[in-house]
Amino acid sequence: MKIKDITQIAIGAALLASIGSVAIPIGPVPITLQMLGIMTVASILGAKKGSLAVIVYLLLGMIGLPVLSGSGGLAPFVGPTVGYLLSFPIAAYLIGYFSEQHRSFPALVTYNLVFGLGLVYLLGSLGLQVMLGLSFSDALTVNIPFIIGDTLKALLAAFLAVKVTANKQVQRSLAS
Repeated sequence: MKIKDITQIAIGAALLASIGSVAIPIGPVPITLQMLGIMTVASILGAKKGSLAVIVYLLLGMIGLPVLSGSGGLAPFVGPTVGYLLSFPIAAYLIGYFSEQHRSFPALVTYNLVFGLGLVYLLGSLGLQVMLGLSFSDALTVNIPFIIGDTLKALLAAFLAVKVTANKQVQRSLAS
């Protein structure tokens, strides 16, 4: 891995840490900008660097920095949000992988909706089911208040990724 790659991963993790710390608590799962950051970073950096940026971000939270919805340490990883947190690097990898194939706005929106929302909601709901003892259908309903906002985040992330990667300097920088 080149210095350029490490720098891009660090910048992606820093972006996630800066916006991931903002949270509006509304029950067991807060409203955050984490998914906007994850979808954007993965769509721009691709599978390997995007998922590594998310892993670095999660590790920063795990060691105690308040970047996970305003909290840090191990508590978020043993609480109701564990399924969401563990799904983030998987979603980033899949969004990044497919964005490397097609980086058009409609394609990125599709990847963001399927992996950024669908997969994250699925694994997040499994975490809620296990940690809170909910039925799976009850755990899925916890996601309902987030659908409209997260869909808007998916659209914005796709728009940002298309605009950023259209820049010639960014294209040269991302080229391996």
